[in-house]
Amino acid sequence: MPKLSIIICAHHMQREAPRTLLSFLPPLQKDVDGVDYEIIVVDNGSPQALALGDVQHHASRPVRLVRIAAEGARTSPVTAINAAVRKQAAGEFLMICIDGARMASSHLVRRTVDVLARHPEAFTFVGSRHLGPKPQMQSVREGYDQAAEDILLATTPWREDLDRLFAISVWAGAHKDGNPLQQNESNAFAMSRESWRAMGGYDEGFVRPGGGLCNLELFSRHVRKPNALNVLLLGEATFHQVHNGAATSHDGYFNESLAEHARVTGRDYSWPAYPFLADLGERYGRMAAVGKFLFAEAAFAQGLP
Repeated sequence: MPKLSIIICAHHMQREAPRTLLSFLPPLQKDVDGVDYEIIVVDNGSPQALALGDVQHHASRPVRLVRIAAEGARTSPVTAINAAVRKQAAGEFLMICIDGARMASSHLVRRTVDVLARHPEAFTFVGSRHLGPKPQMQSVREGYDQAAEDILLATTPWREDLDRLFAISVWAGAHKDGNPLQQNESNAFAMSRESWRAMGGYDEGFVRPGGGLCNLELFSRHVRKPNALNVLLLGEATFHQVHNGAATSHDGYFNESLAEHARVTGRDYSWPAYPFLADLGERYGRMAAVGKFLFAEAAFAQGLP
């Protein structure tokens, strides 16, 4: 089975990155026996060097930490990720995670490799969710913060079953009207190295902190290309931890990023329309496993016991 390189970019995420990394590794990632994959964590200019400690040293898969010192880093992650693909990643397949604060669901790695092994030309992606009772652009204004989230995670046995994160999260703004079948970006998309080269990686004209709309632009570029084989891994997702990042802590971030998108690409941003196939993960019973937690989400979002 071809090798998968997972590239996770982090900035000032001493709290969040270790949880993220745990979620991408066995035993929390399920059914990955025989799957050859590595994780490359890019610490992009954190004021304090990221420390992964025991999570890195006792990992059952290779985990490399690439440190870009604050004085040499750019505020946008695009250059760091592009460089990691060129210089660090050894895999034939690539999974790109631009936000190191996002934890993974339990079969994200297995199902990504399954699809790409059968269809190397495919572009796979998963849904995006925010931990907490509302999308974090809203919930942080209403008092949701890292302390509240730490309690939420401490009282949820996610280390026993990552899918329990579905019950304490909601669909992110990347999903139009909360529709899991309509999205304009993903924090865990994957493709072959050949596809990445052909598309050119991230556009390094996106220089805003956090990358602006760089992830949306790259997602749109892939899903809209002629004869694209887009595969949504329905039932998998990433879960964003609140960390006062550029997008969720700044009300005007998206609107200000629209101007950069127009300047970099020469066109206004528009929500992408694209064909896709939905992989249901039937081999792993994913719809039944996740469904029970999605029912619990409704009560959680309403603040019910």
